[in-house]
Amino acid sequence: MIVMIVSALAAAALYGAGAAIEQRQASAAPQSAAGRPRLLLLLARQPLWLLGIAAQIGGFAAHAVALRSGPLATVQMLVAAELVVAVVIVRIWSGRPLSKGSWAAALTVVAGIAAFLVLTSPAGHAHAAGVTHHVTAAAAILGAVVAGAAAVACAAAGLRAAGRRRAILLAVAAGLADSCSAVVTLTFSHVASHGLVAIVTSWSVYALIVAGAANVLLTQSAYQTGRPMITLPIISAVAPIASVAIGTGILGETPRTGLIGGIAAAAAVLVTSLALACLARLAPPPEQSPPPAPEPTFDPEPERVLAGC
Repeated sequence: MIVMIVSALAAAALYGAGAAIEQRQASAAPQSAAGRPRLLLLLARQPLWLLGIAAQIGGFAAHAVALRSGPLATVQMLVAAELVVAVVIVRIWSGRPLSKGSWAAALTVVAGIAAFLVLTSPAGHAHAAGVTHHVTAAAAILGAVVAGAAAVACAAAGLRAAGRRRAILLAVAAGLADSCSAVVTLTFSHVASHGLVAIVTSWSVYALIVAGAANVLLTQSAYQTGRPMITLPIISAVAPIASVAIGTGILGETPRTGLIGGIAAAAAVLVTSLALACLARLAPPPEQSPPPAPEPTFDPEPERVLAGC
């Protein structure tokens, strides 16, 4: 139990720190690179952004240790604290105080996510492990395609929008892409136990590479809007809710909710949605950066003069 708690909290701290660092670096990238691989190439040149990616990888490792040491619902509830860590770091960096309403809304989002996960997660490790063996390739592909298509649609709309609407749509797209990656990872984790030949010949390996790259790109595009109090909570909420919806509706997972539990889970989603709307309304505008200096233009006149000499 102690290992589970410590590793889950470590994962939350690393995830939150990584998200805050990546958001800070991505918000300084040019808007023309949003949604394009060029954005990742620009960010990869920033050592601080690479540090954020390293923190996310460390969080993934700690998360895996926690899931091996305790029940899924409890681990996910503790990891949901990553939102608070990210908000605190963003607050310190920005130097702009958050209102009491914003803090209350952020904590409500965390509580809503935790309650939803507790109410909808399958009971115990035995069920969670058994789910992997019963998920067919067709169901996994369908789940990944549904999540991926929804992510692409939200991203396309977000890239054409501006302001808060752009931040909201790109954050929803990033959360859906995270859910798509989770579905593919579920299949890959089962294939990986069958040896190298099974890994190389499985569709899930190549789908994981594509989904992972798209997930990082959409997440950084959301962070690029410079509105962390909108993007961070929305991504944190959309990813688990979409994953549970796909797991229940497509992959055949059976949550442990009865009628009362289902009503409570729906209430948790409603409360979380209202808290997210409150955060979006109270979020301060992005910091205005000074306009870039004009690029020097090339004047061909001197060469013409020299050519005439």
